[in-house]
Amino acid sequence: MRSLTAIAYARAGLLGNPSDIYGGRVIAFTFRNFSARVLVERAERVVLGSEVSTDDLREAVAVGMAARRGEGALLAAALKQLTAHAPQLLDLRGSDARLGFRVTVTTDIPRQVGLAGSSAIVVAALRALAGWFGLALDSATLAELALRAERDELAITAGPMDRVAQAEEGLLYIDCRPPGSTVPLAVQLLPPLFVAWDLTPGVPSGVLHEAVRARWQAGDPVVRAAVDALAALADEGLAALRAGDVARLGRLIDRNFAVRASVWLHGDRDEARVEIGRRRGAAVKLCGSGGAVVGMIRAEAEYGRLEAAYREAGCGILRPDVAIR
Repeated sequence: MRSLTAIAYARAGLLGNPSDIYGGRVIAFTFRNFSARVLVERAERVVLGSEVSTDDLREAVAVGMAARRGEGALLAAALKQLTAHAPQLLDLRGSDARLGFRVTVTTDIPRQVGLAGSSAIVVAALRALAGWFGLALDSATLAELALRAERDELAITAGPMDRVAQAEEGLLYIDCRPPGSTVPLAVQLLPPLFVAWDLTPGVPSGVLHEAVRARWQAGDPVVRAAVDALAALADEGLAALRAGDVARLGRLIDRNFAVRASVWLHGDRDEARVEIGRRRGAAVKLCGSGGAVVGMIRAEAEYGRLEAAYREAGCGILRPDVAIR
């Protein structure tokens, strides 16, 4: 094998997030409009992005992890988790044709706007590297390794939602209570949606979640109540989707933003993006940690006005093409 490419798609949280970080429940979907692609190809050394070039897997991980940020760190964290899962890889010697390889990332997922761009890189890297080494990873293992790569190796405050959604793909109800479970849902259950995002990158999602994480660990009753409320919204949303109750789903989406805003900080620009859609009849909430919103269109005729308003405000906007494996 001379090369191999793997893909992971952008993600939008429809309901319940960010309760996943705290063992809650969420509904999320992946969409094909944006993706991260990771190419693994033959090389003389082990090369991870533009930051790492060595002759040894252990050294590649160590050098990449020392960076602590950027694509090199994400790739190194993914490789570290893969070798922890399959330690026999560390016994490979220079004579093994699989040992010399270059890993290259190409992504068009907007950076730091809450569309799971970093986890897409990690999931795609794990897929590509597992394929390169001839390892089979089921979706549950892939999601767990991706979560460990960011949470445990890079100390990013993160939950299962992004990695489970990107490993499974499609529209999913995700129960994050141990041991965790996932319910795939028919895409046809979704009403018309849009995603709009800030064209200027924000701050890393982990930074936005750190303060609330500390409050949760301290047993803050306000945070605990908000997490329970968000998780309940996902449960209600599952029932609304199955019943085709679009009006109820819209109310839940709006409520999700209100509950989140009561605890998690968001900027004026996030508030403005939500209000742009609401003033034109849509139900709107943040896709993730901030920067992008997902909205439910109550009538197809509304989309033209929504698109014009968001573009006038300097935002990108699209109709998500939900990815199905």
